[in-house]
Amino acid sequence: MIDDVNVPDPLSPDPLVPEDNNGEPTPPVPGSKTPPELLLKSLQEEREENTRLKEELELLKGSPASPDIFSEEGKILQKQIQESNEQISKLTQENARKDLFIAHPILKEKNEEFEKFLADPENKGMPLRTAAKAFLVENGLLDPVRLGLEKPTGGPRTPPSTGMTNEEIKTLRETNFKKYQDMLEKGLIKV
Repeated sequence: MIDDVNVPDPLSPDPLVPEDNNGEPTPPVPGSKTPPELLLKSLQEEREENTRLKEELELLKGSPASPDIFSEEGKILQKQIQESNEQISKLTQENARKDLFIAHPILKEKNEEFEKFLADPENKGMPLRTAAKAFLVENGLLDPVRLGLEKPTGGPRTPPSTGMTNEEIKTLRETNFKKYQDMLEKGLIKV
């Protein structure tokens, strides 16, 4: 009855440790000897720890600096930086508006209507240039659409004549009369 018991042969290689081509065992893959129920448990613990750390990070980002973190000078500097950032964003917005007013002077005249258009919840979050173009198109203030073909520019008003000139006909008649007669009969030369 000893045959029924599965006793691993001490000379045979470990089935959990793969061998490479030279017959030497390779290091085990992390987690390969861990029972599956422990793998699941450790994965769940890692996920819980991740979510907890993310929540802490969001809480720290969203809350103002606590008095424990910064000294008085640090608080003053942080306030100055915040004010500077606000000023920079205001100046950037003003410059963008000035550029728009230069590109589309009609917007300066219709500024109140344009402000109402921007305040509309449907247009919130739209980039300023895109909003300006949309406002101009909706109100028909953009350059008029051309209908038909463009008018030709440059060049003579009458199309150049095709065929032979009077001097070429005279030269042909004087130098090669037979060819001149053939062309007359075929209607290629008009007299």
